[in-house]
Amino acid sequence: MNGPHELAEPEDQPMRGRGYEDFIRDHMPEFMRIAVQRLRNLHDADDAVMEAVLQIHAKWPRVEAHANPSALAKRMVHNAAVDFYRKRSRHDARHTTIVDRAIDADTLMEMRGYAPLDDAWAVLAERAPRQAECIRQRYYEGKTNTEIATDLNIAPNSVATNIHLGLKTLHTLMNLTSGDKGDN
Repeated sequence: MNGPHELAEPEDQPMRGRGYEDFIRDHMPEFMRIAVQRLRNLHDADDAVMEAVLQIHAKWPRVEAHANPSALAKRMVHNAAVDFYRKRSRHDARHTTIVDRAIDADTLMEMRGYAPLDDAWAVLAERAPRQAECIRQRYYEGKTNTEIATDLNIAPNSVATNIHLGLKTLHTLMNLTSGDKGDN
């Protein structure tokens, strides 16, 4: 290896050949969905996924030997997305820069629309992480109850219950009771 954080050349580590590359290629869309849902910015999500892919590469024998390599890799992507802004904030605190332009009112108004959903997601993820994960996989990844159950190691009926309860909690948190949904 060239250094502690650099990737080895393929000929240096033959066991990390086609298996790793195929795994990443097959799961990259799922990894991006996880990061985009968490970070809400395609460029930041891409950076977070690349960090996670480097971690997966460094720990490939462990990931490959895991009972559910896909679930472990997704957890690593999720953790990388959670840590992404933390790392940036620590870096920014040490390297303060002058903002070259002020945020205008239109940008603030556009961002304001996501605040209730983001707040509700944060509360749901803290209070009921399994419900939040079931909802995320169903609506952001488009998975079936059976696929979600396999990923989370729970029964398919539990997935349906978690989705129902999670949506109900999100609606309550966002003050969207059945009477407040509109004129439809």
